Amino acid sequence: MKKFKYILIFLVVSILLFWVGSILKCEILTYLHGTEFASLYKANTMIGEIEYLKVLDYSDTSARIYYVSVKGYGGDILVFVKKSGHWTYDKWERTVWSKTGSADGFVWPYIR
Repeated sequence: MKKFKYILIFLVVSILLFWVGSILKCEILTYLHGTEFASLYKANTMIGEIEYLKVLDYSDTSARIYYVSVKGYGGDILVFVKKSGHWTYDKWERTVWSKTGSADGFVWPYIR
């Protein structure tokens, strides 16, 4: 029984460390590259003004950005690609959640 307890504690701590590491990665990417995407969401006319953004993934050729609307009306993920040295809107990946619609999902690692 004692061995099971240690295994359970190890699993919980491992999951929490993985989650915190994922948040830390996104926060660092947002700090380093967030300004590059601060106004690029306007290429998608479905998204109004944003309250904040988080850089979920970033590479030399593509990026996934999570935008949260002003007053918390919804969260959307947009994908951008780099062409000729400039970031351009590629596609809308999905609406994660919305107060006014039916979307009610989660985005890793931020949950909402």
